[in-house]
Amino acid sequence: MRIGYLDCVGGISGDMFVGALLSAGWPERALRDAIAWLAPEIAELRVERRMHHALSGLGIVVVPGDHPPEQGHGHGHDRAQEPGHHGAGPHFRGLPEVSACLRSSPLDERVRTRALAVFQRLAEAEAQAHGQPIERVHFHEVGAVDAMVDIVGVCQGLQDLGIERLHVSPLPVGQGVIEGSHGCLPLPAPATAYLLRGAPIRWTGTEGERTTPTGAALVSALGTWDPPPAIDLEAVGVGAGSRSLADVPNLARLFIGRPLAATGASSAARWPGGAPEWGWDARAEGCPGQWGEVVRLEALLDDATAEQIADCAERLRSAGALEVFCTPAQMKKGRPGTLLTAIGRPADEEALQGVIFAASPTLGVRRGRQWRRELERRAGKVATRFGAVDVKWARRAGGWRGKPEFESCRAVAEGAGVSWMDVWTAALAAAEGERLRQDAHDEP
Repeated sequence: MRIGYLDCVGGISGDMFVGALLSAGWPERALRDAIAWLAPEIAELRVERRMHHALSGLGIVVVPGDHPPEQGHGHGHDRAQEPGHHGAGPHFRGLPEVSACLRSSPLDERVRTRALAVFQRLAEAEAQAHGQPIERVHFHEVGAVDAMVDIVGVCQGLQDLGIERLHVSPLPVGQGVIEGSHGCLPLPAPATAYLLRGAPIRWTGTEGERTTPTGAALVSALGTWDPPPAIDLEAVGVGAGSRSLADVPNLARLFIGRPLAATGASSAARWPGGAPEWGWDARAEGCPGQWGEVVRLEALLDDATAEQIADCAERLRSAGALEVFCTPAQMKKGRPGTLLTAIGRPADEEALQGVIFAASPTLGVRRGRQWRRELERRAGKVATRFGAVDVKWARRAGGWRGKPEFESCRAVAEGAGVSWMDVWTAALAAAEGERLRQDAHDEP
C-alpha cells in the first residue's frame, strides 16, 4: 500500500496538484488519456516547468476549445487570482451537468466516484456561500473545462500511482480581497472557507489567494489532516503555481512511499499518528505486513428488500469499498433485519456514506476507525499450457506466495475447453515455480 503526504508550501490549487503527480512519475500520456473524452472542449493542454525562488515544479495550462458546454450564470470567483491558475475560460456548467458528464464518461468507476464526490463538496460550498439551492448554482469553478481536467486528473493520478491514503499539511490561506465575477470577494474565498471547516489552516499575513476552492475541495474530499507519516520514501513530486509569491516558493510537494510500522514505545517517533502503540515490528521475520487504518461503516436495515441490499452492496464495491458484507440482525418488534457493513479507506469514507444513503432506506450510518494488519500484495500473470492466468501475490512469513484468480481460471478454462480446476492446478504449479526462481531476488 502506498500513501502520500502533500506538503502545501505555497498553497494548493487543482493544477498544482496535477503537476505534483506528474512530477512524481505519473506519465503525461496517462493524464491525456484520462481526459481524452473532454477533447472537444480543449484547444490545448500543456505541461509547464515553473521556477519559484530558484526551485522547480510542474503545472498545467488548459486552453478551452471551440465546443463549450452550455453556459449559465456564474457565482464562482475568478480563477485568474489563484496561485495555481492555468487559464480561465468563460465556459461553465452547474453540478447536474457535471454529474451527467462524468457518469457518461469512460472513466474507471472508482475514479468517477471520487471525482463526483469532489464536485459535490465544491457545489455544496458554493451554494452555501451564495445562499442558493445547490441545483440552481452555476459557477466557473465546477463547470470550466480546466477544473474538470484538474479534478479528473488528480483522481486518476492518485489511482494510477497506487496512493491509497493521502495526508495533507496545514493549509496556508491569504488575506485581502480578489476581484470576482460579482465584484470583490474576501480571502479566503467564501467557498474555500466552507470547504476548510475541520481543517488546520495558517494565515499567511499577506494578501493574495493561496488555497483555491478547487484545491480545497480536492484535499478535503480525498485526504486527511494527519501528521506526516513515516514512510519508505519512493518518489517526490513538486507542483508549481503560475504566480510567484514574495515570502515562500509557490509549490506543493507530494511525498510518496510505503508506511513504516512502529514498535512499542518508539511508535510515536517512528510513525506519528500512524500505528497502534501495541504494534509489532513489520520487519520482524515472523511478522509480515504493515499497519494501516480503515474506516468501518454500518447501517441497520429493517425495511430494505433483498434486491435493494444487493444493489447497495454492489455500488459500495464500485465506489472503492475494500469489503462489503451483510449480517442477519434482530430488530425492534421482533422483525428480522440486516446489518450492512462496508470497510474502506479513510479517503473514500464520504463517497461510501453517500452510496449508503442514496441506495438504501437507512436514516443513519455509524462509523469507526480500525487498525488493519495488511500483507504486501502484487498482481501478476503466470504462463500455463492453457494460457496466461492472473495471480495475486502476497508476502507471507515464508516469502512470496501466489494464488490464481478464480475468474481468470474460469475464463481460460472456457477458452481451452477444460475444467477450471485443471487451469487452477496448472497456474498454482506455475506460481510456485516462479516463486522458487525469484526467491533470490525477493520479487515475484
